Amino acid sequence: MKKKRGSGSRGLGKIPNVKKVFNTGFLLSIGIASIAKENAESIVRDIVAKGRLNEKQGRKLVSDLIKRSKKERERVRRLLMR
Repeated sequence: MKKKRGSGSRGLGKIPNVKKVFNTGFLLSIGIASIAKENAESIVRDIVAKGRLNEKQGRKLVSDLIKRSKKERERVRRLLMR
């Protein structure tokens, strides 16, 4: 008698550890946030260079974006650690 595919416990060892997957995702989000920060700074520099914002406004905008990013990363981290 042939055994049905997918039955039994065979292959369960290949299921990734959920916490490890989430941790990897979290680290990836930090990397993306770092790239986003660099992009935000570059975009704001261009806006300042075009005269749409002064330097003080540009620095504040970048600072606000970084704060929001940190809050969002922390929120995601808390969700993943539940």
